[in-house]
Amino acid sequence: MAISPYLVAHFAKSHLWHASMLLFGFFLTEACGLDARTMGFVMAGALACNGVIDAALGRHWSRRTIGAAEACRLQAWGAPMACLSFLLFCATPLFASDLRLGWALATLLLFRASYPFIDVPQNALVALIAPSVDAQCNLLTRRNIASGFAGLSVSAIGAALLIHGHGGILYLGWAALLSLSVCGTAYWLLRAEPPVATAPIAPDARQDILPPFVLVLGTMALMVFANATFRAMEPYYAAFAGKGIGLLMWAAIGGIVCQPLWSGCRRRFGMTGVLTCASGLLLLAAFTLASPLRTAPIGVAIAGTGFGSGAGGLWLILWSMMIAQAATGRATRYVGTFTGVSKAAQGAAMLLLGDVLSGSAYRVTLADPFSPPSLLMIGTTGIIAATCIALSAAIMIVGRTQRHPSPVNTDGPGGGTSAGEISRPVSGS
Repeated sequence: MAISPYLVAHFAKSHLWHASMLLFGFFLTEACGLDARTMGFVMAGALACNGVIDAALGRHWSRRTIGAAEACRLQAWGAPMACLSFLLFCATPLFASDLRLGWALATLLLFRASYPFIDVPQNALVALIAPSVDAQCNLLTRRNIASGFAGLSVSAIGAALLIHGHGGILYLGWAALLSLSVCGTAYWLLRAEPPVATAPIAPDARQDILPPFVLVLGTMALMVFANATFRAMEPYYAAFAGKGIGLLMWAAIGGIVCQPLWSGCRRRFGMTGVLTCASGLLLLAAFTLASPLRTAPIGVAIAGTGFGSGAGGLWLILWSMMIAQAATGRATRYVGTFTGVSKAAQGAAMLLLGDVLSGSAYRVTLADPFSPPSLLMIGTTGIIAATCIALSAAIMIVGRTQRHPSPVNTDGPGGGTSAGEISRPVSGS
C-alpha cells in the first residue's frame, strides 16, 4: 500500500480533529452565545460519549481479524456521517438564539458519536501497515507532520474566521470544503492498492519492551488533559490578549518542524533524550507566557514554538508506545482504548476551562499574565513538562530493571536495554 494516500487522508481527517480541539469551545461561546460554563458541560458530555464509543468500537472490532484493507473500508463508511454532523454543528449560528443550545448539543453529540467510525480504523492502520517498531515511529512522524499542517490550516483559516467575527456563512463554507476533502480522501485511500496484511510482531522479535499499557494510558490522560486545556484557550488568547492568531500559528509550526528532529533524537539518544529536550522547551514556553514578552512578537513565537515542539515530542513517544502494543494483535482494541481515554481527558479539560472562564471576565483579563485564564495556560504547559520528566524517569527505571533481568528471562548477552529505550511487556496490558 502506498503511504501517500494514507498521509493525505490523515491530513484531511485531522482538520476535523483540530477544529474540534481548537475551535469548538470558542465557537460555542463567541459565535453561538453560550455562557462558558454551559459550553464546558456541552463539550464534556459530547467528549465522554466519543470516548465510550471509541473504546466500545475498538473492542468490538478486535473480536474479528481486522486487516488494513478492512480498516480502510470502515473509515470510508464512517467519513460521510462524521462530516455531515460536523457541518450541522457548524451551522449553529444560523439558528435563533433560543434554539442554539439544543441544536449545538444534539449535533455535537452526533459528531462525537460518528467520529470514532473514521478515527479508530484510520489510527489502527499504523499498526497494520508498518512492519517494525522503527517503521511505526517513522510513519507516526510523517503522520504527525501531516496533522501539523492540518492544524496550521485550521489556525490560519478557521480560527481567523471566528476571531474576526465570521462565524456564520463563511465558517460554514470552510467547514463544507473540509468535509468534502475528508470524504474524498477516505474514498481514495479505500481505492488504493490493498496492502499485504502483516502478521502481528512476535514479542520475542522486538528489541525493546514497553512499560505496562496502564502506565501509558495514565501518562497520556494527564498530557491530553493539560494539552486540550491549553489548545482550547489559544483562540481566546488570540482574540482577547490583543495579538491575533500568532500563538496558534507558532504552536502549529512548532509541532510540524519538531517531528523529524524528535525522530532522529529518538534513534540517537533514545526516548529519554526526546522527553528531556521536550520538557525544556515546554518550561521555556511557560516562563515566556509569564513574562512581559508574552504579547510581544518574539515572545509569542517562543511560547508557541516551545509549546508545539515540546508537546509534539511527548505525543510522538506516547503514540509510539501505544502502536507498538497494538502491533502485537487486536490493534483496534488498543487504539480504541487509547483514544477513548484521551477523549475522557479532553472532556475533563473542557469542564475545567468552562469553570475558569465563567469565573473571570476573560475578554478583559486575558491581557493580564496573572489572571486565572492566563495562569491556566501557564500551569498546563508546566504540567506537560512535568509529565515528560516523570515518563523519562519511569523509562529509566524500567531500563535499569531490564539490564538486570531474572535468570529465567536471560537468553544471553545483550538482553538488556539502555535507559533511553522503552520497555514492552511480552503480553497485553
